[in-house]
Amino acid sequence: MKDVKGTITRIIAEYLDKDEAEISATSTFTEIGLDSLDIMELVMQMQEELDCKIELSQEITTIDKLVAHIEKTA
Repeated sequence: MKDVKGTITRIIAEYLDKDEAEISATSTFTEIGLDSLDIMELVMQMQEELDCKIELSQEITTIDKLVAHIEKTA
């Protein structure tokens, strides 16, 4: 399987025009500067690149939680 965490971090960093090192996998999406519309847009790109379906929920608030969800459902 692809490097899920690396792919997600890269997609978010590119979207925010930041270096990947600036994106913490344990910070909430809000803390790294994403709102719900940003997240929806990014999820579409992640689904395409990772070739998976991502069902978001209120509990998925960090990159680490998103990675765990994707790996569990893939």
